[in-house]
Amino acid sequence: MSGRILLVDDIAANRVMIRTKLASAYYDVLVAETAEDVHRLVRAEQPSVVLINVTMPTLDAFGLCRDLKSSWDTALTPIVMMTSVDDAEDRLRALEVGADDFLVKPIHDLALFARVRNLMRMKFVTDELQLRAETTRELGLDSAPAGIDDIVLTPAHSVLIAAPDHLNGAAWAKAIRGKLAVQVDFVTSEKGMANRIAADVPDAFVVHQTLADSGDGLRLISTIARRQPTRHSALLFLVSDNDMSTAAKALDLGAWDYVMPPHDLTELAVRLRSQLRRKLYSDMLRTNLRDGLRLAAIDPLTGLYNRRYADHHLVNMLTQARSEGSDLALLTLDLDRFKSVNDSYGHDAGDEVLRQVARRLQETVRGVDVVVRLGGEEFCVALPGTSRKGALQVAERIRRAIADQKFEIGTRDPIVCTGSFGVAVSIAGADNVQQLLTAADRALYKAKAGGRDRIATAWDD
Repeated sequence: MSGRILLVDDIAANRVMIRTKLASAYYDVLVAETAEDVHRLVRAEQPSVVLINVTMPTLDAFGLCRDLKSSWDTALTPIVMMTSVDDAEDRLRALEVGADDFLVKPIHDLALFARVRNLMRMKFVTDELQLRAETTRELGLDSAPAGIDDIVLTPAHSVLIAAPDHLNGAAWAKAIRGKLAVQVDFVTSEKGMANRIAADVPDAFVVHQTLADSGDGLRLISTIARRQPTRHSALLFLVSDNDMSTAAKALDLGAWDYVMPPHDLTELAVRLRSQLRRKLYSDMLRTNLRDGLRLAAIDPLTGLYNRRYADHHLVNMLTQARSEGSDLALLTLDLDRFKSVNDSYGHDAGDEVLRQVARRLQETVRGVDVVVRLGGEEFCVALPGTSRKGALQVAERIRRAIADQKFEIGTRDPIVCTGSFGVAVSIAGADNVQQLLTAADRALYKAKAGGRDRIATAWDD
């Protein structure tokens, strides 16, 4: 994940202070003082987050934010606006022109770092989806979605509120419905939320810190963010204790945004609109990718990407890693003695094992990771922004996911299956695709020779 941040401020003392804070957390900080420099650096350096000082006499901060958010190639770049005055009108104006957050100086370190981490994580996911869309276009498939500004909210879109009580839930639902023209409903407990999700997954959640029946809003957002049916829904957290550490914890648990008390309903609606549009844009990318790739780049047995797609997409992933100075890890996996499964149980059973392996792979890795069936019983997983240590941890999770649970194949006895793994990491995208694949394959052969059901790494050589 890129750690590049663009700081826009015309006061040297401010730049030094904020730059020092960010550098202490190992972020790479770029500096700009004019709108021209900002536009040039955003396009050339592709920062993960832009921080803009509101009170600059030589630059219209709100106009700059609006320009960046209205341009197709910078619209999804996260922007945080900073000011010395906690003015509700300025905060709403910033959100209206597209800012992702509004921080008041002196900036709380916890608030700054939590928001930067959160926005980087969200941009990383969107960037990966856009990169996959670019790959499909290069393969001759049309998967270009409309721009995020073209997305219009309608009553077909839904919001579910987890409120502390019936009175607030009804008031918030009415206000959001009136401002955004979307379908809004509410519950007041974790159990009520679980029942509603089981019936229908909304596009967005608004979760208050405290719920009825001793419900815990932080626990609820953690559940929503990690569960497969709800992991792509927009998620806003309403802080009730006015503690910035609570807001920071919510962001780290998976919330997309937060609102501090008192909960201004206009601000809530503006933030919710922004996150809903981001969610729907990501959905469009996923849908277009799925439709465009179904025949040309998807393995029909497992539903994973095929070798043709992987060869092309890895080039794009390495190019992006090189531009960001980030690592790209590649795991190759070969199921051990898989021929004996086909010989003993039949090819239908073998196909079912392959399908289940594909599901376990997808459930074990992140949404930004790319899982591929290379052919036969061989798979690979590309892990952007992942170090050697992180790649080994992922490989071990996958190894256990395959080895520790038998494969059910209907009326026959369950099948025990294991896999051997090769791991290679391109440091800052320095390798080409063939070098990376060859390094991972060599490590895989070493794992096979070492006794199978194990992990070997390219860098041990």
